[in-house]
Amino acid sequence: MKRRISTPIKIAIEVILLAGLVVLFVVVLDPKQLRSYLLRITLSSVLGLLVFQFSIHVVGALQWLVLLRQSGIRKSIWHVFWARLSGCAITSLTPSAYFGGEPVRAAILKDESMSYQRIFATIAVDKYIELFTKFPIALLGFAFLIFRANPSRTLVIISSLFVAFFFGIFFLLMVRLFQGGDFIMRFFKRILRPLTRFRPRVAVRIIHPIRDFTRSVAHLIKSKKAFYLAMSLGLLLTVVELFQYAYVLSVLGIYSVPDAAIIFFGHVFLGIFSFIPGNVGSMEGVFLTVFALLGLGSDRSLIFSMIMRIGQVIMVALGVGSIVVSRIAKRAVKGADRIRTDA
Repeated sequence: MKRRISTPIKIAIEVILLAGLVVLFVVVLDPKQLRSYLLRITLSSVLGLLVFQFSIHVVGALQWLVLLRQSGIRKSIWHVFWARLSGCAITSLTPSAYFGGEPVRAAILKDESMSYQRIFATIAVDKYIELFTKFPIALLGFAFLIFRANPSRTLVIISSLFVAFFFGIFFLLMVRLFQGGDFIMRFFKRILRPLTRFRPRVAVRIIHPIRDFTRSVAHLIKSKKAFYLAMSLGLLLTVVELFQYAYVLSVLGIYSVPDAAIIFFGHVFLGIFSFIPGNVGSMEGVFLTVFALLGLGSDRSLIFSMIMRIGQVIMVALGVGSIVVSRIAKRAVKGADRIRTDA
């Protein structure tokens, strides 16, 4: 029987790889060249990156807002923006590049007029769109990488099968969702079958929220106008991400959208397998590998990673600040309600 590698061991492996990466950077970097690239990290270059970062979150908030409105949840774009940013901040602090902050998004958005099942249904569809719309640009980057790096035929076949596998999963999921999403309910019923035999009442309490969630997801998928609009916004978000990489490359004197698409593919690939919070080390390793394959230099790779990290840290700080402000505001509202009740 195969034993699964535990999460602490996975994190330990990444930490060891990170240490090796630091040694590699020290060995291969040219101090003079590095100093010249460091001077390119200016206030204007960081502000330019933040423009792209805010644009990504604004488009993402609009995408989620479309799904929320279709579910009958009325919230301002400002509220949706900060809820999404807070969720993304928590996701960046968890051992996953794409998941982890969804409960925070729901908690910040939640009020008495809506159920968690409906909110999580919009988040699930929003997350699916976010991931699915990354594939066109990622596939384009993969094609550019094969053309530029000219790897062996065996590596191309293996990589192509890997990419086709994940694309097939998302495409199959979309087809099943358009068929009504009943497979979600069947899946959970199979899992809860032992519990249904021994504790039927507990099973019913679990199944009811899942059924409401499934119906909400099916409603969003069947609302093709809203779904396709959200999908279009997802594609726009991906394009903004692509040009964000192109902008950072331009700061380093590289003006190439194909190279940006290759880096985008590497970052998506990283997000699937990373297990360390914030992709610390793994992101730098992917960028170093991509820059080496493209012949762009390890010095530029380090500066590219530093600029991206600066943007990430600022957005995470804003997201965490939003969580704190939201909690204070909700406590103030509860306190005011208690005062009115006592009066």
